[in-house]
Amino acid sequence: MNIREGYIKFSYQWKQIDCNIPDKCYNELNKRRDKLYNLNLIGAYENGIGFGNISMRIPGSNKFYISSSGTGKYKKLLPKHYALVTGFNFNENSINCTGLHPASSESLTHAAVYESLYEVNAVVHIHHLKLWKKLKNKFPTTNPLIEYGTSDMAFEIVRIIQTNENQIVVMGGHKEGILSFGEDLPEAVEVLFSHYNQLKC
Repeated sequence: MNIREGYIKFSYQWKQIDCNIPDKCYNELNKRRDKLYNLNLIGAYENGIGFGNISMRIPGSNKFYISSSGTGKYKKLLPKHYALVTGFNFNENSINCTGLHPASSESLTHAAVYESLYEVNAVVHIHHLKLWKKLKNKFPTTNPLIEYGTSDMAFEIVRIIQTNENQIVVMGGHKEGILSFGEDLPEAVEVLFSHYNQLKC
């Protein structure tokens, strides 16, 4: 099955059943997402296309909970708005997921981080044009010819984070897109805000 979010098509095997996200994970994800949403770092454009997502790894595995496709427009997410990614294939640009709604098309990008860095347990993807312009090419930046949500982007993320110690990646071909990650959600968000807060200085 294929899905289109924005303009990128990817393949997925989707079990449309409740992913049964634990309360602890749900509350932690929503606490951080609420803050990002209120700052318009996660949201939706006027044309209805959502942007930004947030995820948390199940410790000891490459499975992770992530905000579902098309949820950027919602101020508050319910448990049904999260999906569990249970598998992925970079070469085929495909994921396996469970949830009442399919996982975000950015899931493969999150998966690339988890696959590469075992110590990372949380990934945040936001949009902010001013911050994107400030960080672009000054911090690890993906090839501008590579589109988001593709297998090429997943491989590019793997390449970049394995050769850099920064916990933030600028998506060169995905205007406004920025990725941050950490050992847990507080750290992933703090990495992002360490740069975002400088815009106010």
